[in-house]
Amino acid sequence: MTLRALAGMSLELCRDLQQRALNAESPEDAVRLATAFHRVSRGLRQTLALELKLVRYKDELHFKAQEKADLAEARAKAEADLHEVAADQRRKDVWEQVGDCFWSEHEGADWNLPDDGIDKPDRPPPEDPMWDRLEAFLDAEEAKPDFLTRDFDLLVIEACDAIGADPTLIYDIRGRERAGPEPATADSS
Repeated sequence: MTLRALAGMSLELCRDLQQRALNAESPEDAVRLATAFHRVSRGLRQTLALELKLVRYKDELHFKAQEKADLAEARAKAEADLHEVAADQRRKDVWEQVGDCFWSEHEGADWNLPDDGIDKPDRPPPEDPMWDRLEAFLDAEEAKPDFLTRDFDLLVIEACDAIGADPTLIYDIRGRERAGPEPATADSS
């Protein structure tokens, strides 16, 4: 604001000096006024150039700040998207492990679905509360900050506990190693 005021005063002075130099009565007065005009006009040009430089600098700072904010926003969105994809995959993996455990435990259970023509389906019906408990468990776990970094096997074991499935069907709980296939027994007949 000060530079603009200074530029305005310098412009007024330049106009006044120019008019007085043109109307000078002696050549000495005209030379003196023309020299003063030259000096004041050079100061005016420098003031205007400095003001322009400051405006450009301010615009550049604003542009860089906006660019930085845009980059931070894009990075945050990408991280959020990546986190969402990873969380969805982890949920899917837990769901499959727990579902396999539950289905193995209840294979051949007596779930009779109405009008399905199957006497003993090998999977629980979709309205079974087990699915709701598993979904609620996964929602609660996903809200925790360590959901993606937490030990996967421990998460599966806790999910099995949450729905009432026996995790020993897929894990040896003592060593938390995947249980191998049942050893074949020799037929003694």
